[in-house]
Amino acid sequence: MTARTLTLFLTGLLLAGCMTAPSGPSPPAGVAAVARDRVYLTLPTPPGYPGEREMAQSIVAAYGPRKVAFDALVSLSPARVSIIVTAPAGPRVAQIDWDEAGVRTQTDGPPPAGFRAENVLADMVMSNWPRPALVKALAGRLEVWDYPDGHRKLVRGNELVVDIPPAVREADGSSRRTLTNHDFGYSLTIISREAGA
Repeated sequence: MTARTLTLFLTGLLLAGCMTAPSGPSPPAGVAAVARDRVYLTLPTPPGYPGEREMAQSIVAAYGPRKVAFDALVSLSPARVSIIVTAPAGPRVAQIDWDEAGVRTQTDGPPPAGFRAENVLADMVMSNWPRPALVKALAGRLEVWDYPDGHRKLVRGNELVVDIPPAVREADGSSRRTLTNHDFGYSLTIISREAGA
């Protein structure tokens, strides 16, 4: 992948990782905007994921008519989260590490203006972290409604802000889940395969 191609790919990745950014100044390190009116999610340190999990993911991000696809190798644990982002079946583009020291990002090439790992991590927290941890990270800015079937909704009053239906198990053993952020007008379709599956 040439430097120009990599820059174009990272610009596409900007849709997935930074589409949650509102206009105006960026939130501080370790914080991501997840809805309009300065609704922020503060990433806990350490991450506090309950258990250990490794998976390969294929993600399609849609922002209006624009779409971008990328792959990720994800490692989750109570002490550390690591995400290696690659072009579809291609070379590494970026690595995001999150632990008790905070969030660090290393990109292979220049990242696009405004790229923030915190936004990628916030989508992961909204989708995967237990309700008490998500409620704490949102600090009361949105209500978190979890349903017995695994459906999760983030709500402001009676307004649905983020919708995360339950994962659907595919015949090949992978699972498919979609996160839709109505405030910022984007969706992420995430296909996950557990390591060793």
